Amino acid sequence: EQKDSEFTWSDFRDKVNNELADVLGNFVNRVLVLTKKYYDGAVPAAPTDEALNATDRNLLESLSAAPAKVGDLIGRHRYKEAQLEAMNVARLGNKYLTEQEPWKLQKTDPARTATIMHLTCQVVGNCAVLLEPFLPQTAAKIAAAFGVSDARWNDASTDLVSAGTVLGDLPILFTKIDDDTVAAQVAKLGQKGDASDSSTRDLMPAKDEITFDDFTKLDLRVGTVLECEKVPKADKLLKLTVDTGLDTRTVVSGIAEHFAPEDVVGRQVTLLINLAPRKLRGIESQGMVLMASTDDGDLRFVTPEEGVLPGNVIS
Repeated sequence: EQKDSEFTWSDFRDKVNNELADVLGNFVNRVLVLTKKYYDGAVPAAPTDEALNATDRNLLESLSAAPAKVGDLIGRHRYKEAQLEAMNVARLGNKYLTEQEPWKLQKTDPARTATIMHLTCQVVGNCAVLLEPFLPQTAAKIAAAFGVSDARWNDASTDLVSAGTVLGDLPILFTKIDDDTVAAQVAKLGQKGDASDSSTRDLMPAKDEITFDDFTKLDLRVGTVLECEKVPKADKLLKLTVDTGLDTRTVVSGIAEHFAPEDVVGRQVTLLINLAPRKLRGIESQGMVLMASTDDGDLRFVTPEEGVLPGNVIS
C-alpha cells in the first residue's frame, strides 16, 4: 500500500453491512437456496456452448481473467486493490443473478434456469478461492459448502465446481452491525465523533407495558424467503413466499421502497406466524416479517444468527 489507512467504526459498519453482507453474503446465500430449491442441492449440469448467450460469455470471460488480475495486484503489494478486484467477482455474480431472474424462468424455461444456476455456482466457488487471502475463514466456509475445499489458486476456473456436487449447509456469513454496536465500541475505546449521541436522537417512546402472558401469545419463527415479487400497482408492497418450517405461506410486506425483490430471496427472516390473516391489495397476508427502523428511516431485516432453520422458535 502507498499510504496509511484510517479506521473508523462507522466505515467498518458500512463495509460489513453494504459489501460483505448485502453483496457477498446475500449472493452466496441466494445461489445456495435456489440450488437446493430447484435441484435438491445438486449443481446442475454444465450448459453446452450453444446454450450460452452473450451475457453468459461475458461473465465467464471476467471469471477467467480474475485470478490473474488479483494475483498480479497481490504480487505488487497493492492489497486494497486486490481485495476490491476479488470482491468485484461477487458483485459481478450478484448482478448477473439479479438481472437473469432464474426464479421467473424455472417454470417456463428450466434449461435456461439450469444454465444460470450452474454459472452462478462457478462464481461462488471462485469467490472462495479469490477471497481466501483476505477472508480466510469465510472463504473456507464457502469452499466447504460448494465442494471446493481442496482448491488452490491455480484451480480457479469456470469449471471449478463440478456438476452434480451436492451443496452443503452454510451459516449466515456476516451479521450486520447496528448503530448500538458501533456506539458501544466507540465508548469502549474512548473515541469521539464516530457515533450518534443518543441524547439527541429522536427515538420512539416506549410503548405501554404488557404482561408476560401477552408476550407468550406471539409465535415468532425463523423463516426463509423462497420467492419475492412486487405487488402490482403498490409502490410499497412486496409479496413474499416464506418457508416457515411448518408450511409455505404468503406474506405481504411494506418494504418495496427499501429492498428489490431479488435481494430478499434466500434471506432468513424473523416471522410472526400467528398474526391474523388480512388482505392487502387483494392478497391474503399470513404473517408479518419483523424489521428494524434506523435513525435515518431506512429498514433492516431482524436476521437470526447462524445455525437456525425454518420453523425454529424465537423467544
